[in-house]
Amino acid sequence: MSNSKWVKLLTVLVENHRMVPECGVKLIWEDEGVKRQLVIDEHTSYNFDYYDTAMEAMISGSPVLNGWCAYKEIEWLDFPRFIGNIESEKQGITYIQQKIEEIGQFRLELSDDRLRLYAYISASATS
Repeated sequence: MSNSKWVKLLTVLVENHRMVPECGVKLIWEDEGVKRQLVIDEHTSYNFDYYDTAMEAMISGSPVLNGWCAYKEIEWLDFPRFIGNIESEKQGITYIQQKIEEIGQFRLELSDDRLRLYAYISASATS
């Protein structure tokens, strides 16, 4: 995914932050079991929290080098259907999918449990 798409995506997610209470993140060098979250709210803004090539302090957990994460280091984002695995608290993943698709083409995977947006696909993962 290009850096300019990242900026557009983050802008849309921030504009709709109330509809995105939970978003998991997988960094390319980590195992899938590592739990990280994308941290956004109404105060998140371009040129303060996210930039042309990276974001600062928007991914939970450590280590994230000096709080910075380059977009090319993110393998995927997960928007779970159930917030905190509580079935009574649902996240509007079809709404999130619609907003993402309004930006452009992305590799999305929708299941009963989540919407996954693939940002970086390694050559070994596609073979």
